[in-house]
Amino acid sequence: MIEYRRGDTSFVVAVVSIAHFFSHVFLLAYPPLFPLLAAEFSVTTAQLGLLVTAIYVPQLLFQLPLGEVVDRVGAKWILVSGLVVTSLSIGGSGLATSYWMLLAFAFVSGIGQSVFHPADYALLETVTTAENEGKGFSAHTFGGYAGFAAAPLVIGSIGITLGWQIALVTVGVVGFIVAIAISLTTESVHARRIESISGRADRTGRTLRQMVTFVKQRDLLFVFGFYLVSMMALVGLQSFTTVLAVYGYGFTESAANTLLTVHLTCTAIGVVVGGPLADRASFRWIVVWMFVLSAVGVGGLVVSAPGASFTFALLLLAIIGFLFGLALPSRDKFANSVVDPDAVGTSFGFFFTGLSLGAVVSPALLGVIIDLWTAPIAFVVVGLLLLVAALIVVVATYTTAQT
Repeated sequence: MIEYRRGDTSFVVAVVSIAHFFSHVFLLAYPPLFPLLAAEFSVTTAQLGLLVTAIYVPQLLFQLPLGEVVDRVGAKWILVSGLVVTSLSIGGSGLATSYWMLLAFAFVSGIGQSVFHPADYALLETVTTAENEGKGFSAHTFGGYAGFAAAPLVIGSIGITLGWQIALVTVGVVGFIVAIAISLTTESVHARRIESISGRADRTGRTLRQMVTFVKQRDLLFVFGFYLVSMMALVGLQSFTTVLAVYGYGFTESAANTLLTVHLTCTAIGVVVGGPLADRASFRWIVVWMFVLSAVGVGGLVVSAPGASFTFALLLLAIIGFLFGLALPSRDKFANSVVDPDAVGTSFGFFFTGLSLGAVVSPALLGVIIDLWTAPIAFVVVGLLLLVAALIVVVATYTTAQT
């Protein structure tokens, strides 16, 4: 009989994955409702897009300091608090009577989003070992992609049938209930670990100067740069695949959405397969080769436009998604390999600040490229970003080996 069933590896990984699922549902809560929100508040597409930006901007500001808090007090209650704030913000936005209220709720939800990655990875690192952390990271990442897939289906369907207000309030209430359930059922495994280390309980935290010195460590900067560049490529694929399909290949919007759905689904499948693979093979080289092959696939998308068939584009995007998914658990093992066990929250807060920066920069940069030139040119940039990300891992690998 397991003494702490609620604190064992399987249970904690499941809880973290469920929280990550809702994090990603909330990240995509507004886009499925854009037509309804545009009609309700008489706003432009740019103003609707600002709702998404408002969610990501706080993550640039707060992930690192909240990671420090995680390392001081433990991850469980920080995770629960973030889920509560995000749930109440998204649910509250269903009661908004103006666009500016909606924007404010989006910004506050972004503050809640800032806790997920530092807290998630602190919990995962606590309950997994080198032999099974790839599977843990895989389950966590799969939960996020499942949330991305569920958001348009669930929120969009409720919005169309019952109204955007009910859609947002409903998903917010469900998220709040999940937060309460996590608070009542999950052991504070990370906090116990902190308390078990001599002197940690009395830790007062890093000064600003110490924090700057901490994040300037070479290995951490490699991972930060990798997360930033790889996220720019990932967001580019997610954001502009439909644009490439419509304007590069000449497909219908319905066909374009099918391509994106298949791409994301195959990414999720790749994540599931990539977890055990990351535990059995060299995770750094998995990242390198999957990113290089993905870049080759993106190049194939570019050179085949506009004459390729729908079937060819579908197959190529499915392969790219699967390859990218295979790399994601190894990506997280690469990050975890340079983390100080006593500063997991701070380290992953720093890494995912880079990821959030990539998510903010990429749509604007690639959007400008599309406006000035064409969608295929933007995908050339996406392919180059994948190669740069792979190169960062290679340089980090050989630099580490020589020190």
